[in-house]
Amino acid sequence: MKKTIALTILGFAAFCMSFSMENNATIQVRVSGIENSNGQLALLLFKGGDGFPSDYTKAVRRVMIPVVKPATVYTFSDLPTGTYAITVMHDENNNNELDTNMFGIPEEGIGVSNNALNMFGPPVFKECAFNLNGASAKVDIQLDY
Repeated sequence: MKKTIALTILGFAAFCMSFSMENNATIQVRVSGIENSNGQLALLLFKGGDGFPSDYTKAVRRVMIPVVKPATVYTFSDLPTGTYAITVMHDENNNNELDTNMFGIPEEGIGVSNNALNMFGPPVFKECAFNLNGASAKVDIQLDY
């Protein structure tokens, strides 16, 4: 009987620990290829393709951070495990939007996880996606100007 109770308690404790650890994962993002220290970086974290790559209202996290040249590092924390993708914009003039030319081509630096930029249109979620299965993940993003 004592053995059964002990095993039940251990099983419940393991279940509780796995549940509480589920929202404790982190993603460390390193943004490189930054051309100048002007403005700020906008990072959008998506869990799933809905709104990817630019609808900030559908991002699970969004941050604006100062530019640190030659590379800026930011850590998203308290995340559940799952499949994510990240977009980064170098907002050089601090207007909180991606400036484009008359053809819609970005005039400021942009980047995505897996460095999967598409030559002829916006990047696709499945090409930028990565799995956050454990306690942490590291993602390197190279900006393209």
